[in-house]
Amino acid sequence: MKKLVWLFGCLACIVLFVRCDDVEFSPNEPWQEQMMIYGILDQDDDTTFVRIEKVFLGDGNALHYAKQKDSVYYPVDDLDVKMYEYNLNDTNNSINVFQFDYTMRQKPEGSFYSGEVPLYYCVTKNKLSVNKFYRLEVTNKKTGFKASSSTYLIADYSINTSNFTFNNSSGTRLVVTWNNVNESQSNANLVAKRFQVNVRFNYRRQARIEHVDIPLSAVSNSSTSIRQMTAPISKEDIVLYLKNALGNETGISWYNDAPFEINILACDQEMFDYISINNATERSLNYKPSYSNINGGYGLFASRRTHISKSYNTYQVDQDLQAKLNSVITFN
Repeated sequence: MKKLVWLFGCLACIVLFVRCDDVEFSPNEPWQEQMMIYGILDQDDDTTFVRIEKVFLGDGNALHYAKQKDSVYYPVDDLDVKMYEYNLNDTNNSINVFQFDYTMRQKPEGSFYSGEVPLYYCVTKNKLSVNKFYRLEVTNKKTGFKASSSTYLIADYSINTSNFTFNNSSGTRLVVTWNNVNESQSNANLVAKRFQVNVRFNYRRQARIEHVDIPLSAVSNSSTSIRQMTAPISKEDIVLYLKNALGNETGISWYNDAPFEINILACDQEMFDYISINNATERSLNYKPSYSNINGGYGLFASRRTHISKSYNTYQVDQDLQAKLNSVITFN
C-alpha cells in the first residue's frame, strides 16, 4: 500500500466548539449520532484510505475526551464501509461495490488520541474510471446509522513542456503548460479546480536516488471546458531553494537520467473549498465556521491527482541552471 501522503497533511481534524451565545443547547435533548469522515480518491494510487471518527460532546474539557480512544474511534466490528460505483449518466443504480477493510496504523503525538488508530482501506489500483461516479457509504451495524458522500474523479491532463529550459530574456522563467482535461472527457464535473506545480530535483547519494521537492505556483481554474493552463517557474527560486536544502550536503552527485521532474497536482471543487474555508485566516469573512460535504456527519470525500509528472534528462535541462547549481552545491 502507498503511504498516506498529502491528504493527511491537508485534512486536519476539526474540533467543534459550541458557545452558549451562538446556539441554544439543551442537555436533555435526545442523543444524535454523527460521524467524522475523511477520504480522497486518486485513481493513480494503489490503495484508497478512509478515516472515520466519532463526533462527541460532553461536560468539561473536550480535549480530555479527545485523548480517549473509545471517545474518538469506533470498535473494529461496528462499521461497514462501502463505495458504490455508478455510470455517469445513471447515478441511481450502482454497477459495482468496493468493500473497505479495517487496519491499524500508528498515529503521531497530537491533541487527539495517539497510538494505533483504525483506518479503512480498499485496493483500487486500476479499478477506478473517470467514466464513473462514486458514492461512499458508512453504516453503523449496531445502530443502523448511515453517513455518505459522493464524488467524481479528476480527468486525465497532460504536461506539454518539452524541455526544462529558461528564457533569459523574460526574467529567467520557464512557463509550464498543461491541458486541464483530456479532450475525450468533456464532463464539467471532471475538471480540476486547483492545480499545484511542484518541481522535483533528483540526485544520487551513493547508490540511492533521493530527491528534494520544490512547491511552486498554485493555479485556480474557473473553466469547465478544455483549456491550456500555464504557470511560471523562476530559475532563481530553484537555485535558492536547492542551495538552502543541499548546500551543506556531501557525497551527492547528479542523477543524469532524470535530474528534474515537473509534477502537477490537482484537486476538485470540494477539496478546494475544504482547504480554502477551513484554512482561512480571517474567520469573520466565512459564512460557515467549517466546510463539510458529508451527509450525516462532517469531513470530506473528494478527489485529487498527484501522479501527473514529466521527467527531463540532463540534455533537456537548462545548461545555465546546471552551472549555477554546481556553484552552490558540491556534487561529486
